[in-house]
Amino acid sequence: MAEIYRNLLVIVCFGLLGWGLIRMERIYQYPFFMGAIFISFLLPQAFALVNNPGLLDQTALERVLLVSSLCAAACWLGYQGKPNIRWLSQFQTNIDKNKLFQAANLLMFIGYLCYFLRQNTPDTTIDGSLTGAGTIYFFFGQTIYIAFSIFLLEVFKKPSIQNIIFTLLSGWIPLQRVLIGRRQTTMVLVIMIGFSFFLIRRYVPPRWLVILAIFLMTVLIPAIGAMRGNLWDAVFSGEWQTILSTSQKSLDTLNKGEILELRNAAFLIKATAHLNLYGLGAGWWDAIIQTLIPGQILGFGFKQSLQFNFLAGPNNLRTNNILYDLYGYSWQSGTTPTGIGESFVEFGYLGCLVFALIGYFFKHLWVSAYYHKSLFSSLLYMGLISSAMLSLTHGIGRFLQEALFQIGVISLVIFYSRSEQNKSRIFLDEKNFKNSFR
Repeated sequence: MAEIYRNLLVIVCFGLLGWGLIRMERIYQYPFFMGAIFISFLLPQAFALVNNPGLLDQTALERVLLVSSLCAAACWLGYQGKPNIRWLSQFQTNIDKNKLFQAANLLMFIGYLCYFLRQNTPDTTIDGSLTGAGTIYFFFGQTIYIAFSIFLLEVFKKPSIQNIIFTLLSGWIPLQRVLIGRRQTTMVLVIMIGFSFFLIRRYVPPRWLVILAIFLMTVLIPAIGAMRGNLWDAVFSGEWQTILSTSQKSLDTLNKGEILELRNAAFLIKATAHLNLYGLGAGWWDAIIQTLIPGQILGFGFKQSLQFNFLAGPNNLRTNNILYDLYGYSWQSGTTPTGIGESFVEFGYLGCLVFALIGYFFKHLWVSAYYHKSLFSSLLYMGLISSAMLSLTHGIGRFLQEALFQIGVISLVIFYSRSEQNKSRIFLDEKNFKNSFR
């Protein structure tokens, strides 16, 4: 039965890719890029887990594969809903270009300041988690990615010397993170550049190149993680054999199934069903409080008073102890519960619907950015594509944390950059509006 559920997962995942490849402008839409991350991240682990379940019993194995299939299918299902016209109208605002330029420069300045402060602040940990001023600097340092998005859109609209210089300045810190082998930052930059070029120039890469990119993502991402900064040294020196060898070793390790984040999810799901203890969103609330409430400023006691400290929540420090006590299983430090495990912990099988809700949210952003050229929606879309992928690889809580930050900062930028004219209202072109539902 496990093989049947695994094959179902394969069908759903490739169905998401096929949905995008049929019409190439869909490659920047939620179902397609979630299909790409399901295939490159989750599917290899599903095969490895079936071949080497370890301590996992057959029922738990079947359950995690079924939940994975439901979550993948929900990515497509939620995206099929028709956008709410009233919501779309709220995304439209006339922008003063000079004010926008000022706001982007302020974000870039904050990003650089936080970067240098973070570099000179020693790490402080409590129970294995980072804390202290460094976490605050890292949190607000993300503003530089929003600045980069603004300058990137402007440089594709008008490739002037000024726009090119400020795009390069705002992209320097993210580029440094790429060069030291940060996989998430690499994905962020690739997506930002591709999507902004598509929005402004309506360019889509050839189909064969997209298929090749997905294949390389599946094969090379393990090598990026293993080699870190040494990867680019190998690329620039032409040591392709070293890269391929490292990638093969990483894939062999994955195929052995000794350390699998999908196994973490499977045991989380098993424990939740066994204890009949569901968070009903408590774990996600705790994750939001963990990021958005600075204990260093407001006090850790106050911060803890706002949290449920949900017993079986995947972000709770006791979770690993619970899994060990029940099943003798401990997950590897640095691995994640995945969005598959998190969603089930909170709402059981219905947890997959959170992927549908995220898809419905992205549908609104897509229609607003693509058809109505909303700057707010464009910036938010660029900022959240990577976060949506992290909702699978790291967990829904991670997506909610980053989404709230992006919405808050971008809303402030748009509010400041509004022109003196009245807020524009959306007048939908009937043909384009119907096309947006396809």
